[in-house]
Amino acid sequence: MFNVNVLAANIKKFRIAKGLSQSALANALLITPQSVSKWECGASVPDIENLCAISDFLGVSLDALLSHSSERKKIMIGIDGGGTKTDFVMFTEDGAILETCSDGPCNPNSIGVEACVGMLINGINSLLSANSGVCGIYIGSAGFLLGNNAAEIKKILKRHYPHIKITCATDMLNVAASATVEDNCIAAICGTGSAVLVKEGEKLTLLGGWGYLLSKSGSGYDIGRDCLHAAMGDINGLAPHTKITSLVSSKIGNNISDIIANVYGKDQSFIASFATCVFEAYQAGDEVAKKILHENAKAISEHINIGFKNYSCGNKLVLAGGIITKNQIFADIMKQYLNPDIDIIIPKYPQVLGACVMCAKRCGVSTEGLIENLARQYAKESTQICLKQK
Repeated sequence: MFNVNVLAANIKKFRIAKGLSQSALANALLITPQSVSKWECGASVPDIENLCAISDFLGVSLDALLSHSSERKKIMIGIDGGGTKTDFVMFTEDGAILETCSDGPCNPNSIGVEACVGMLINGINSLLSANSGVCGIYIGSAGFLLGNNAAEIKKILKRHYPHIKITCATDMLNVAASATVEDNCIAAICGTGSAVLVKEGEKLTLLGGWGYLLSKSGSGYDIGRDCLHAAMGDINGLAPHTKITSLVSSKIGNNISDIIANVYGKDQSFIASFATCVFEAYQAGDEVAKKILHENAKAISEHINIGFKNYSCGNKLVLAGGIITKNQIFADIMKQYLNPDIDIIIPKYPQVLGACVMCAKRCGVSTEGLIENLARQYAKESTQICLKQK
């Protein structure tokens, strides 16, 4: 049952917890300080529009504003979206994981904004079905930093979840947070796609990361494309013989020439999946594979070196993405081309937990020890698969 005194006390409590005066809250809501004063003494009640605005600005759910319980823990969702898969984690402010799930690619530049939003809603709804009292959602995804993607996607999501604080940002911030690097650094992802982000405090500068049509900078897609190019050149006598050819043939279980009929109907992750053939051939001493990996490692290393040379971002480099984390080879090759003064950090925590840390910060929750608590449970979680959006 609604209790005006409970609402009044909670507005005041959450305002003070954010370090805000009544005037500061009033300014944010475009109302008078007298209105806030009346709400907090129970003399009047905010209408539904203002109630939703209070919930969003203070980073608390409507349930928390209306609840009798002062001990209720904040519940949040952290999301890490990439070119191949998207991970979701629902957690509490003290680092207890409530639910997890995963789905396909999230990059709007690859799958389109509509498909991206549909997949996100599908995953979020899957988690909300287990607990509706969520105060914040943080989505760090590939492709969100380009153009107006982040703002457009947030606008659509806010229509579906008007009472929840939503942040849409680049997945590169997940990377930095997963390495517990707070301020200045460069974050580089080598996954299905690749990008380099210079972080100078709150200022972000993207180097590369223009998508698979324009970039050539050490992504799984780049390596996979080079792999198929080498194999096709080999069988047609246009390029040197390489062990890559037999590995590709074994992977597809078919004549390599037949792959042309299928490759243009697949997404970037399909081509990126052939990167494994290059790494296997490299380990067998194949010269063509060696050339592919060195060319790609050099390309992304040049982006990183330029970042450290031209920006005031310190000397920390955070490396992430499947090409890095699944294989030490690529990082070792990169070291040959990177400035020797660069301090390389490969996060021991998954990127989605970095998204959880970013979500907690946005919701005014202490992040001390949070990622360690989440990590202890995350490794034990059996990830559920969300149904694909039809």
